[in-house]
Amino acid sequence: MTGGLQPSDLAALRRVYLFSGLDDGEFLEAVAHAKPMQLSSGQHLFSQGDPADAFYWVAEGMVRLFRASPQGDEKVIDLIGPNRFFAEAVLFMGRFPVNCAAQTATRLIAFDGRVFKEWLAVDTNRCFRLLAAMSARMHKLVNEIDRLTLLKGADRLLQYLLDHADPDETGRQKVDLEVPKQVIASRIGVKPETFSRLLHKLTDLGYIEVVGNSLYIRDGDKLREGGLD
Repeated sequence: MTGGLQPSDLAALRRVYLFSGLDDGEFLEAVAHAKPMQLSSGQHLFSQGDPADAFYWVAEGMVRLFRASPQGDEKVIDLIGPNRFFAEAVLFMGRFPVNCAAQTATRLIAFDGRVFKEWLAVDTNRCFRLLAAMSARMHKLVNEIDRLTLLKGADRLLQYLLDHADPDETGRQKVDLEVPKQVIASRIGVKPETFSRLLHKLTDLGYIEVVGNSLYIRDGDKLREGGLD
């Protein structure tokens, strides 16, 4: 194992956008100082304004990125699940622009920011390849933000479900509702009562089936056609 990482971690990291353009030797150098860390549910990782001295990859579980108003209200910026990086671009900004806490019990892979930037500085080609990967990723995220901004609340819920669905052992598309409904509601920009109403409507229409903390998409094609109105 490298830096305490499991073989499955290395295999998954090898495919992610940040490292996919590296050769095998460069990849092993890039992850040599990465270390696993465990967070319990609700545990705080960093606060808005803290020095951005690391970035992270989610191996298991989920973290919540959020901002808080002076009145204590919380706005969820994103929910980061398995096989996703977060704070990698912030590494070059100096300070974290949001708060981060574990939404569930979570295992992260932490990359030391100083060591990683030193590794990049050895070869300018590495910097350009990293910049290209980040630029492509940022372009995709900006397009997603533009698209979601123009959607109605119902369509944002549909898109959220489609984006977070994975096939279970039987091949059915499944969304694990690992977070409280009010958190998902905040993420898609609707009120909790609106979120519940939309879920009921999808169920009544036969598009989804809710079983405990799992949601099954029964008709993905109709969902993709969009619209509850």
